[in-house]
Amino acid sequence: MVTEYVNEIFDYMKTIELDYIPSGDYIDKHPELTWQSRGILVDWLIDIHSKFRLVPETLFLAQNIVDRFLSLRTISLTKLQLVGLTAMFIAAKYEEVLCPSVHNFLYLAEGAYTDEEILKAERYMLRIIKFNLSYASPMNFLRRISKADNYDIQTRTVAKFFMEISLVDHRLLEHPPSVIAAAAIWTARLVLERGEWSPTLVHYSSYSVEELLPTAELMVDYCCR
Repeated sequence: MVTEYVNEIFDYMKTIELDYIPSGDYIDKHPELTWQSRGILVDWLIDIHSKFRLVPETLFLAQNIVDRFLSLRTISLTKLQLVGLTAMFIAAKYEEVLCPSVHNFLYLAEGAYTDEEILKAERYMLRIIKFNLSYASPMNFLRRISKADNYDIQTRTVAKFFMEISLVDHRLLEHPPSVIAAAAIWTARLVLERGEWSPTLVHYSSYSVEELLPTAELMVDYCCR
């Protein structure tokens, strides 16, 4: 990022992040869906993301698109995979330098859909979410906070693990990305015994320990299951 504008950039991200938070109970209006079926979809999307070797931002944006879309529209279970596949396709086109083609995605779907079905779903989903793709990913905030601990690679690696829990645990749906990133860093530092949450970390994250505890506790609870 451009150093002289970094404060304004993150102030803007903090301003818009709440606009991209999906409903935490949207599954209740889907008669055929459960949180378990969402979890199966997330696992499949993670597998696709890994096979294509896409950047982390693509995965976070794809899942955000899925959750925002499902917060606004009711679908059948048979359409859930199509929604996930299309969301990953949209996210890849937005985040990647070299995006996999629609035929690459069709191959991983094992012929379940045609290219026209994916392109039609893409147009429909983008219209429903009003083409809003400027999602402030937890990855953006992670990089910002990492500056406060000299970009310690071990802390960042463990923090990424905790951040990815927010993809699969629906209880974290309504937690802002900036809080998820900060809680992940705080928990990682606790695990690695990196010391207290210093005033510098409070400054770069904009959160105190007390504000991070509810999110961090959910992350740890998920790991302990």
